[in-house]
Amino acid sequence: MIKLKTVRFKNFLAAGNRFIEIKLDQKPMMLIVGKNGAGKSTLIDAITFSLFGKPFKKINKGQLMNTVNEKDLMTEIEFSVGSVEWKVRRGMKPAIFEIYQNGKVINQDAKATDYQKYLEEKILKLNFKSFTQIVVLGSASFVPFMQLSANDRRIIIEDILDIGIFSVMKNLLKDRINSLKEEINELEYNIKLLQEKISLHEKHIDELKAKSSKKMEDNNDKIKSLQNTIIAIESEIDDHQEKIWVFRSEIEDQTDIIKKHKDLDSYKMQIDKNLKKLNKENEFFEDNENCPTCEQDIDETFKKDKLQQISININDMNDGIDKLNIEVNKVTDRLGEIAECNDKIQDVETLITRRHSDIRTHQTLISRLQEEISEANVHIDDDKKRIMETELDESKKTRLQYVEQRKYYDILNTILNDKGIKTRIIRKYLPVINKHVNNYLKDMDFFVNFQLDENFNESIKSRHRDDFSYYSFSEGEKKRIDISLLLTWRDIAAMRNSVNVNLLILDEIFDASLDQTGMDDLMKLFYLLKNTNLFVISHKLDILDDKFSTKITVEKVNNFSQMVVE
Repeated sequence: MIKLKTVRFKNFLAAGNRFIEIKLDQKPMMLIVGKNGAGKSTLIDAITFSLFGKPFKKINKGQLMNTVNEKDLMTEIEFSVGSVEWKVRRGMKPAIFEIYQNGKVINQDAKATDYQKYLEEKILKLNFKSFTQIVVLGSASFVPFMQLSANDRRIIIEDILDIGIFSVMKNLLKDRINSLKEEINELEYNIKLLQEKISLHEKHIDELKAKSSKKMEDNNDKIKSLQNTIIAIESEIDDHQEKIWVFRSEIEDQTDIIKKHKDLDSYKMQIDKNLKKLNKENEFFEDNENCPTCEQDIDETFKKDKLQQISININDMNDGIDKLNIEVNKVTDRLGEIAECNDKIQDVETLITRRHSDIRTHQTLISRLQEEISEANVHIDDDKKRIMETELDESKKTRLQYVEQRKYYDILNTILNDKGIKTRIIRKYLPVINKHVNNYLKDMDFFVNFQLDENFNESIKSRHRDDFSYYSFSEGEKKRIDISLLLTWRDIAAMRNSVNVNLLILDEIFDASLDQTGMDDLMKLFYLLKNTNLFVISHKLDILDDKFSTKITVEKVNNFSQMVVE
């Protein structure tokens, strides 16, 4: 049994930044009242969003966020399945989706879609549509079973009877049948192709036997000549490699020369920098009689000595530059020689590469000539024929197996059709379904005979045996039928042990379509429910207050919903 225990939410629809918590399993019957727009139905949306990632109402997920705070939406729901405790946390801005088993988070590495699939298929064993059909009735967003299409009715019943697996199996089988059909067609094509290849090959063998041996002799002579040419080229390559070795020995000092050239450039730059500084200093003393900073006169003797020393330093540096330029020229000349030698090495390496390419060309030609010789060998061709004949036999055997398998799949497909095993199971449960519906209708003093057929079309007869459809009745009478079906689905689900949920939510079913008698009849039915936590949402406090021992009042305070348990 799935026992929903607690739901908490904040920044969800009209709920503010403080958690609103509702205990779902403590009272057998609870009334939720409030004005229109106060947020009474938020409970339903919070539950479905927590479990299925989408609200019960037909609104976009983005509209769930509280428009005032605009962040930190969070819902949490706690429930148990048997002895295992579960909790699901789901949030927006930031996005959160966590599943806890006995207090420990699980499957954190799974993708959100796989995480949700695990929750629905392995834990809840319920999808959104089935959940709403057995837990909720009366919301404006809810579509009762009788208002669904025949196909949607089938899906609901299959889920409740836990026979949806047959539809999955049928789809898988359909894919396998299509795949098998393609494989059979491909095998038939390959069989025909192999037969043609064998026929052509036999003709080829006959042609080979008719050829003279001169072709083989000519090819052998050509191969020998090419092999000799390759030997000569390899010897030529060895000579070129020797030249490269000689050239490289001539430029062993290449690294040192490059470094020396770099160092000389660095020295020259430093001398130029110092010379520029001295020239600037000389210009200063020649152009100034007093200090620009302190505005004091510069001593003439000091100035003369300073200019003399600067001139000496400038001359020394110019001499050094002349000597450095001589050395730079020597290094530059050597670098030119090295570059010339490297060009020669590159030319020889290019020639070697070209000769290697010639060798590969000759080797390719030798391989082709050898293939021609092999093709003239009748024995090798006979082996190839035997291989193709073996492949042909295997293909025929495989095709026969696939054809037999296809027959089996066709039988299985017939069984899995909607008119097959699923219909047999549905037929078995239809009397039970109809009996439960009619019992609930009688409990509400609505004396008609309700029948669903295997195509999920309804037949409703009055006491006078008049035939009606669902839409023949008043809104209040349709509501009785909807409630009876909802309770029946809960009974059948529990009977099948596919799902048994403690929670039942009725949204505003007392507010519009039921008269006082209908309300009384419905309350009598609710008092008979067992192992059920019933939540009734309504704004008719004056009529329903005395029928519930516990109620939750929902009201808007400063644009935020607040819930008070009384």
